[in-house]
Amino acid sequence: MKLTLALGISVIFGFVLWGSPADEISKPFLRVFPSFRPEECEDWAIRPFICKQCLKEGKRYAQEIRFFEDGPYRTHGCYAEPGGFESLEEERKTGNESPR
Repeated sequence: MKLTLALGISVIFGFVLWGSPADEISKPFLRVFPSFRPEECEDWAIRPFICKQCLKEGKRYAQEIRFFEDGPYRTHGCYAEPGGFESLEEERKTGNESPR
C-alpha cells in the first residue's frame, strides 16, 4: 500500500516537473471588436483584411488570445452571436515578439 502510494505520488510530481513550458498558463481570452465600417478596420485592427472580410459576412472581427510561458498567441477571425468564434488564419504568434 505504501509502495503504491509512493509510486503514485512520484508519477504525479514527475508529470508536473516534466511539463512543457509551452503549456497554457490560463484560459483563452476572446476579444470581440465593434466594427461597423471598413474605415474602422484600417484604424485599429491588427489584421485589417480579416476585419473587412468579417464585415462583408455580417460578423464582427475577433481575436482568440491564448497565454503561454513564452508569450501570448493570437488567432484572428470572426465572431457571430449564434455561431461563436471562427478562425480565419493559422495560429501564430502576433503582438509582443519579445516577452519580458
